[in-house]
Amino acid sequence: MNIDPVVNALKSIAKPAASLVINQAQRNETVVRILKQFNFDPVQPPKDVDGVYVYSLIEYGVDKQEVLLNLFREREIKNAFWTAYTANNPLGFYKEVEKFLQGNDLAYDIQLLRIELHSELEEFGEIFIKVAKKTKSKEFEPFPEWNLDEYSAEFKSLIKEKIRSFCGRQFVFDAFNQFCHENRNGYFTVVGDAGMGKSTIAAKYVWDNKSPCYFNIRQTSSNRAELFLESIRKQLIKRY
Repeated sequence: MNIDPVVNALKSIAKPAASLVINQAQRNETVVRILKQFNFDPVQPPKDVDGVYVYSLIEYGVDKQEVLLNLFREREIKNAFWTAYTANNPLGFYKEVEKFLQGNDLAYDIQLLRIELHSELEEFGEIFIKVAKKTKSKEFEPFPEWNLDEYSAEFKSLIKEKIRSFCGRQFVFDAFNQFCHENRNGYFTVVGDAGMGKSTIAAKYVWDNKSPCYFNIRQTSSNRAELFLESIRKQLIKRY
């Protein structure tokens, strides 16, 4: 299926900058209208890969910025997505997109609009999986765990909440960088009273550097050594 008319239809309602969809019901109506415009059944998606990709792009792309629509319309991006999907390697998809964007004008626009590319690629992948499940086609099985970060998905919401209003503390990160530059191995500790922001600093460092991590959380019993080892092993396997 030719993806260009679909992208053009989505562009006609695209936002020039990042924005939140205020009226979810209105958005759902728009998704259904565009699906019908291109002869898709809003209840039963097609069973072929190309059809599911376009169907997913419609569900994802309503109210998205043009630069993201232009990115997903590229054949190289579609092929990289399917390769990563079948290999259960979502992080590989992100790396291929980064490689594609090197020297590409789209990279400048993404940076200018301060788009969090990880989040957007992850959102599209999750929508694709949801649509693929609705087809009940064996071609899409097994369904991958679509997490585009090296760190564990179990801590993603915690990290995002911690850094939501983060600012300052640059001297701490300068100290991190100096330590890493001067030492090939070792430990760096951050010491402070409760509530001073130690976990937030850790979350910010992990988010910016996509580092393996583990957060000890007593309230959820996530403070046992065996859980730490299991999580870190998975992260290292995924990374390397």
